[in-house]
Parts: sequence; C-alpha cells; structure tokens
Amino acid sequence: MRKTYSFLLLLLVFVGTAKAQTRQTPPEPGPAPKIELGKYESFTLKNGLKVYVVENHKVPVVSMSLVLDRDPILEGDKAGYISAAGQMMRTGTKSRSKDQFDEAVDFIGADLSFSSTGFSASSLTKHLPTLLDLTADALLNPEFKQEELDKVKKQLLASLAQEKENPDAIARKVRQVLLFGKDHPYGEQMTEQTVESITLADVQHYYNSYFKPNIGYLAVVGDVKAKEVKKLLKKSALKNWKKGEVQQLTYKLPQKPAQTEVVIVDRPSAVQTSLALANAAELKPGSPESIPTQLMNNILGGASTARLFMNLREKHGYTYGAYSTVSSDRLLGYFAASGNVRNAVTDSAVVEFRNELSRIRSEPVTEQELKDAKAYMTGSFARGLENPSTVAFYAINTARYNLPKDYYANYLKMVEAVTADDVQRMAQKHITPDQLYIIAVGNASDIAGKLEKFDKNEGIAYYNASGDKVERTSAAALPAGLTAQTVLANYEKALGGKANLDKLKDVTIKSSATMQGTQLEFVQQQKSPDKYYVAILMGNNPMQKVTISGSKGKVEAPAQGVKQEIPADQLNTQLLEAAIFGVLLYDKLGIKTELKGIENIDGKEAYAVEAQQPNGQRTTNYFDKETGLLVKTINSMQSPQGVITQTRNYKNYKEVNGIKFPHIVETSFGPQTIKTEVQSVEVNKGISDDVFKL
Repeated sequence: MRKTYSFLLLLLVFVGTAKAQTRQTPPEPGPAPKIELGKYESFTLKNGLKVYVVENHKVPVVSMSLVLDRDPILEGDKAGYISAAGQMMRTGTKSRSKDQFDEAVDFIGADLSFSSTGFSASSLTKHLPTLLDLTADALLNPEFKQEELDKVKKQLLASLAQEKENPDAIARKVRQVLLFGKDHPYGEQMTEQTVESITLADVQHYYNSYFKPNIGYLAVVGDVKAKEVKKLLKKSALKNWKKGEVQQLTYKLPQKPAQTEVVIVDRPSAVQTSLALANAAELKPGSPESIPTQLMNNILGGASTARLFMNLREKHGYTYGAYSTVSSDRLLGYFAASGNVRNAVTDSAVVEFRNELSRIRSEPVTEQELKDAKAYMTGSFARGLENPSTVAFYAINTARYNLPKDYYANYLKMVEAVTADDVQRMAQKHITPDQLYIIAVGNASDIAGKLEKFDKNEGIAYYNASGDKVERTSAAALPAGLTAQTVLANYEKALGGKANLDKLKDVTIKSSATMQGTQLEFVQQQKSPDKYYVAILMGNNPMQKVTISGSKGKVEAPAQGVKQEIPADQLNTQLLEAAIFGVLLYDKLGIKTELKGIENIDGKEAYAVEAQQPNGQRTTNYFDKETGLLVKTINSMQSPQGVITQTRNYKNYKEVNGIKFPHIVETSFGPQTIKTEVQSVEVNKGISDDVFKL
C-alpha cells in the first residue's frame, strides 16, 4: 500500500497552488505621520473585570475579546490539560448541549471561540445582548463531559503525530527544550503519555483556578456606545462571575550554554536540513530595548530583503529563505535564526548564519538599512491603527505590562530616535554567537561530520522528535552478523513466509481516508509477475491513476487532463511505490541496502534499513525488532514546493490468506497527515489483464 500515499502528495500538487516567493519592499522613508491612536473608554466592574471600549460606527458589527493575564503554568505529567480545558469551554453548558449551543450561535450569525486564556466573539450589533448571554453561559456554566474530553484528547494526539513528522516543528520543540529545560513551562513538552493521563478533574481544576474576572481584560470594539456597554455588562450574567485569588508563579531563569552546542535530530533519508541557531534573550515587552531590538532584527532577518535572506538565498543559493526573530517575554525571550538548507551545504550555511550574526554585532548597520527598517516599522504601525481593535489592544498592553501612558502615542518618535549604535548595542546584548544552540533536523549520516567543528561542548548531542535526549545507535552496536539482508528476510517471514507469498497471484486492496474534509477512496491491485494498478477516487471519480505492466507504465490525472508515460529512469521508483510489498523487490531491482542501526519507533526498538536507488533517492525502512514487520518508512521527494519528506506509519496488521497486511497507514508530508484505513483485501480473485492495459 505505497504508491497510493505518494499520490496524496501529487494530488495536493495538482489541486493546490504553489506559494510564490514574494519580496516585501519597504516603503520609501518619509517623515513620521502624526499619531492618532483613537479614543477608548475603560472601567472596572465590581468583580474586578477591566473593560476597554472602542467605538467605531462605520459598520453595524461588534466584537469582544477577553484575555486572562495569568503566569505560565508547569503542567508536569499532565502536559496538555490546559489546552484541553480551553477547547472544552465551547462544548456545551449546564443549560445547553453542544448542538443547542452551536445552533444558538449560528442563528444570530455570530462567531464565538474559546481558548485557555479567554475568548473571542463577534456579531451584528443588534445581536450583542444575545451574544453576551451565550458568551456568559459558556464562560460561567461550562459542562465538562468525558465524551468531549475524549474527542479533544484525540485531536491533541493527532496534532502530536503531525508535529513528529514536521522538521520545522521538531526544530522548534527541541529549541524550547534546550533554551528553557523541561522543568520550565516554556520547555516542557506534551506527549502521548501526558495527554492520555488528562482527566476531567484536571480540566475542572484549571477552570476553577484561573477563569477569574479579576485577572481579565475585556475589549469591546465596534458600533456601540461605551455607556450602553457598561450598562449591558452590569445587567448581564457576567455580574455573577465571582472574583478569586489566582496563584502567582515564579521560575528560575535558565542559563545559556557556556559554549556553542550542536544538537541533531536524525531524520534518515532527508535531503535537506531544518537548521536553527538560537539563544535565550532577556527582553521584556515594551521595554526601552524593545524598539531598537525589533529594528535590529528587521535588518538582520525579519524580511525577504534582510541580510540573512540576501546572503543565504540570493548570494549562495543554500535555501529558499532564511529569517530571524527576537521574542520578548515577561519571563524570558529568545533569539533564533533559521532556514531549510540542502544537506551538502549544511556546514556552509551555518558559517554564513554565524557570519551575519557576528557582523551585525561588530559593525554599525548602514544609514540606508536603518532608514528602510524605520520606514517599514512606521508603515506597519500606521496600518495597524486603521483597525479599531488595535486601539483596545494597545490600551490593554499598556495596563498589562505597566507601560507609560503615552507609550504608543510616542511610538514613532521612539522609532525615529534609534541610532545605528543602538542597533549594534542590542545585537551585542541579545545575540550571542559563541553561546548558541545550533539545532539541525536532518540526516545525521550526511550532516553530523559537517557540524562537528562548530560544537564546543563534549560532542554533538542527539535528540528525538519528542525533545528527549537519546543515544545515537551506530551499526557497530548491532548484533554480530546481522545485516540488511537478514532483516529483510525476517520481514518476509513475518509477513507469512516465502511459500505463502509465492501463492499470491493477485491482490485487490480497497481503502479510504479523509483529506481536508474530502472523502477519498483508494484501489490498489497487483497481479503476478509484473502488473500493478493504483487509483485515487473522489466520489467514484478517478483523480489519479498509475498503471505498470512489465517494463512500461503511465501516470494519469483525468481531472486535470494529464496522461503521460513513466520515464524508464523512474520506473523502478514507481514500481516500488505501486507494489503491495515493494521492499521485497530491492534485490530484484538491484537496489543497495544498508543496516544503519537501531532506533526507537513509538516506544519500541526497530532496525533501520536504508535503501538507495540508482537515481539517488533514499528511503529508510524501520522493522520492528520483535515482530520483524515494517512499521515505518521515511523518504524525501521533490515537489514544486521544494523537497518534502514523506513518512508512513504501518499499523494494525491482519492476516488474510496466510499473509499479514497493514490495515492502517498514517502518511505525513509537510503539514498534512492522512490516516488511511483498509476496507477490504481480496486475494487470488482472478483480476483481468484489462485492468493493466496501457
């Protein structure tokens, strides 16, 4: 069941539109415009809820947003319960079931969503009383049910599965672990185990502890009058929202590494590396350092005209894009520079990243760079003021972060006052090239040797996709005499043995999946000795088909009018994808295999066997050490969007006519994860040769 899932990638390519690389050209510098922040009125209810009202009578709509200003929370072995609590705030109340609640919101054409730190709601102004009633009901009377928690946990687990196959997500996760440590709220990681341990009591405890009005900031923006809003709130059910003491939490600040450390997350078969260079940065929101630091980052890597982009993409061609960011936070922020680079130039890319980080620290930026960055920030700020919600957002920020009352009124003056020396000083403070974590998510066999020279610690450290430190298992640590051929032979035996496989004259597998809300059906057929057929159907209409017969094959996409022969140099690749058990064809097709080591796959040890085709494409197959069955494959393929790593997890093997077939295949490529379930397997039914006509 292999070609089917490569086709899922092709399907997205056919029906999607590639994102174009666009440049953001900053506007020409000019005098700072006069700041008109707009007016707002604020008041505090008896329960401590702070309310900010911004009138805007251009259109008859109103929006509300609530922010609960609490300290970060360390969730421990229940990591994920806070997110679950936020999602469950919208799953029914004591007086309305979820369906009844959804129907009431839809009836007035409103939007209402909750998170663990507040809500967002909007409707026509005439429906504000009803919207407020519904919001208050969800806020004050949530009913947490086990069936809804089970759904939320399933969603969290699906999200975890996607993250494990996304190199950029993995790099971000490991970055947080390294910068903050797993005993810090910003560094701890949600896992399958922590999600499974979440209970209704955990959700209820979070709600009882932190949904308090006295830590809340409510913004009301739109076609309303402040006096009417105040009157409406005082009469609404929100008056029954009781204040309470909320625990204040403090954490020790993690330390930067004494010297630069290199960390690798091994992704066998990856032909590019997700690269990140990061260090902690003590930058508070709204501090005097905030604006010059933002200008510094804009010049360094904040846009597609910045230094990192122009160096690594335009000058050297190492990547599609290279960027940087500086995050401010009341506890501790961070600096990070990142990009996806080809394996062959991973070390060269690190050199250029470090060159740019050192250059912005060692020499002042040019006057033109500074003018362009100021113009960009000025334009962004001015455009933001066109949205009335921005006024409320600024007012709330001023209160939350104890900013000067005129902070935003003087914002552009502060931007204009920044000098090249200020920018250099911020770079020297917040970027530490000699105390960085260099994080590389890619094929360790290709990149480890290239990155060793940058590590000043005790050697490269290895982490897994969950952010856990692991030992890299080399081929030398494998059992004596074990080879790739032995593992493949054991796989054949685990499937049912050569005798049973030889009896396999033809097979038809039908399966289904949902992709982006669309139901897809798959038909895969194979007939000995050399006939293969795979089709993807949408509503019984074929979207894509591959047919192989002997030494020829064709690919079709009827919906797009595409029909072409498979080139001879690509036939083996297509054949491996189309075959039911393509791995068993390696020897026949002359594909080289190598046993790379032992890795942990979903908590169990598995042998990693790498296969390299003559065209250079590499696939890593993982075979469960105990059962011998194939449990995972990873390969990289070229698409219009660049190189995409595709991962398949094979689960739920069931025996049919003496042979074991996987009945669940989870396929991930880019941000997409598709779970395909087998509906039927038919063996030796006498498939007609007409199916395989070219």
